[in-house]
Amino acid sequence: MGTTHMNKFLTAFLVTFFALMPSALFAATLSLDPAHGSFGPGDMFVVTVRIDTDKDECINASDIAVLFPPDLVKVTAVSKGESLMTLWTDGPLIENEKGKVSWSGGIPGGYCGRVLGDPGKTNILGKVVFSVLGIKEKAGEVPMGFSFASSTKVLQNDGFGTMATLSTKDATLTRVLRASGVKNEWLDIVHADTVPPDSFDVSVHHDPNTLGGKYFIIFSTVDKQSGVDHFEVMEDDPSRIGFVRGSNEHARLETAASPYVLFDQSLKSRVTVRAIDNAGNVEEAILPPSNGTFSVYAANDTGALAGEYQDLWWFMLVALFAVIVGFAYWHHRVTKAKQDAPTPLHNNEPPQPN
Repeated sequence: MGTTHMNKFLTAFLVTFFALMPSALFAATLSLDPAHGSFGPGDMFVVTVRIDTDKDECINASDIAVLFPPDLVKVTAVSKGESLMTLWTDGPLIENEKGKVSWSGGIPGGYCGRVLGDPGKTNILGKVVFSVLGIKEKAGEVPMGFSFASSTKVLQNDGFGTMATLSTKDATLTRVLRASGVKNEWLDIVHADTVPPDSFDVSVHHDPNTLGGKYFIIFSTVDKQSGVDHFEVMEDDPSRIGFVRGSNEHARLETAASPYVLFDQSLKSRVTVRAIDNAGNVEEAILPPSNGTFSVYAANDTGALAGEYQDLWWFMLVALFAVIVGFAYWHHRVTKAKQDAPTPLHNNEPPQPN
């Protein structure tokens, strides 16, 4: 009987152990860096979100949400420049009144942890720039807690979107009475950035079920130093640079985000897209007029092309029909002329009697 109970115990233990193995075999750790430090009113400092994974395990997406004390600090910027995530699907969303900043993104190809010799500088998911608020009611040294919200998650690079077992390391900084007068990590990063964002392409797209069926452009790039601050878009007349096509109005750059619905739906304007990083460096991409340029359309845009170039198609069909009719008429005349021509006489044939 004792043996039976022992077998049941071992069976239950093994079932539980192997059931927990998938979670135990893969885990990720999110941490906030620095974990400790002192800052006073007016100081600006950077909190870096880092990730570490188990050996030989990979992730490809994450939803990050960081909580902070809104009565002590506020978020002034989020830098994506050194982030592992090159595909940002949402945010950054800054909610200073709620004490929360969040973003989501993916890592095409996945991230499998730091390589040998990496000092820990390449495992960044994002950098949050905080500014310490002025002292009001609270005096003396006050702890400032920074942590990950419960909505934070990391997905494995397994093709199924499996959630990784996640552990987090929070940070507890200290608000002191006086600013140091020299702590402005963000300005140090910005001032050191003299490199523009990476070069990028702009493409035209069209989908009857998206953005009201209008033509729109897609663009994206990264800046590895201070991060991209914003994009600007301008449409102008290719024959009168700087003017709106068909008018005397000056074309202007306006802040925009991708996807961007084009004002000139005829696709005859030149489109300029500028990426400006937080240091003011600029990278520019120019898309020439796309009307008549088939390569800018997706494969599923044949219906749109047919509509856009309907007159051209009809002209080509009429011209082809005219060529066919003309050839047929010419062939008929040549054949008839040959049939009506008198049969030539051979030299050795006598003339036929009347």
